Amino acid sequence: MRARTRVALPTAMTAIMAIAGCASGGPQLSIGGNLQTGETGETGAAGVTLPNTIAHQPYSLGGWVMCLDRPGAVRIEKAELIHPDGDIRLAAFSSRLQSADHPMLGNANEPLTSLGFPAQSPAVTRTCSRPGEDPGQGWPRTELGLQYTKDSDATARAEGIRLIYISAGERRTVDFFLSVELCAPNDVTTPNCKEMYEKLNASR
Repeated sequence: MRARTRVALPTAMTAIMAIAGCASGGPQLSIGGNLQTGETGETGAAGVTLPNTIAHQPYSLGGWVMCLDRPGAVRIEKAELIHPDGDIRLAAFSSRLQSADHPMLGNANEPLTSLGFPAQSPAVTRTCSRPGEDPGQGWPRTELGLQYTKDSDATARAEGIRLIYISAGERRTVDFFLSVELCAPNDVTTPNCKEMYEKLNASR
């Protein structure tokens, strides 16, 4: 059995969300809150740099809230990388409701299905918390899980993900500008990778 690897997400930036599709009709999907802080919607912090990553290894990330602007349900049909650079791929995506059995993922070097996420993402049905609402009102929240990989050891990155979803029979998209960088082993030339490399070596 492989040991689970968890590290703190080292690089933070403001998450920017862009939505395409008619606002009338069915509910609109929001993404980007952080389960650790309890924030929902587009206020989450995102930006991940993982050091010493290699080809064909799963790198799973989680902890971001998905919710709806009104009651209803949406089904995520597809997920695509935004501005990929290098051999990075989004191998899988899924979602799950938070529970005592499923704490916030963070990140792990395992497939999402080994971490309690279903093989097929279920419909999102939870509504977003409103300002001034009881923090417990929105529980259990829906966590988005993303599984990255790359086809070579070289450093690769993507600027975000685009979710294509169906709401009331309409196809819509939401862009989540989550910057993910998978650093090559001992990469000391790419700025973020160099910073992580130096931090890791300083802690030894």
